[in-house]
Order: sequence, then C-alpha cells, then structure tokens
Amino acid sequence: MIDEYHCNSQDIICCIGPCIKQCHFEVSKDVKDLFENEFKEMDLSEIIKNKNDSKYVIDTTKINENMMKQMGLKKENIIDSEICTVCNQEYMHSYRAQKEKAGRNTAILGMRK
Repeated sequence: MIDEYHCNSQDIICCIGPCIKQCHFEVSKDVKDLFENEFKEMDLSEIIKNKNDSKYVIDTTKINENMMKQMGLKKENIIDSEICTVCNQEYMHSYRAQKEKAGRNTAILGMRK
C-alpha cells in the first residue's frame, strides 16, 4: 500500500481476521527457533511462551501487529477480530483442528487507483 499506492501509513486501517491464536498455535523448538531468527529485532517475550520442556505457543497476531506498527500504522488502526479458528472450528475452517477434513476459504480483494 505504501510503496505501490503511496499511501500514508498513518491513514491505513488493517483488520486481522479469524486465525489460529496463541492459545492453540503450539510448536516444537525447531519452529520456535525459526520464529526467533526471523523476528530477532522484535521483543518476543510476550509473543513466544514456553508451554513445557519441548513445546511453545506463538502469538502470530502480535507479530503482525508489531510489524504494522513498525511500518507506521497507528495502534488504533489495527483491528483484531480476536477470533481463534481452532476455538471456533464449528463455525469456520481450522486445518490445525480438522486436518484433512478442513475446508478452504478464498477471498479476492481489489483496489482501483
């Protein structure tokens, strides 16, 4: 939006739709290490939490919010649906919960100059 359409980051409104939330995004150490390496400039103390000796939970919504703030979006312009797809799998698809029985969603967005 900023590069392609020359938008002012202060004017951009971003909505984060339903997704897997930290309560269910459990990973092993190798995946945790990938996140720590990719986002090493970010304070991950509240984003990656140790669940037990070999499992961690990651808050990808917070990662996205932090990236948007770093790009200049205002905190009040970042809107999180706060809906976990795993907690609400009876209403929406969750591959993590439903595996090969999960359905798929598609969205097509467009903008005109």
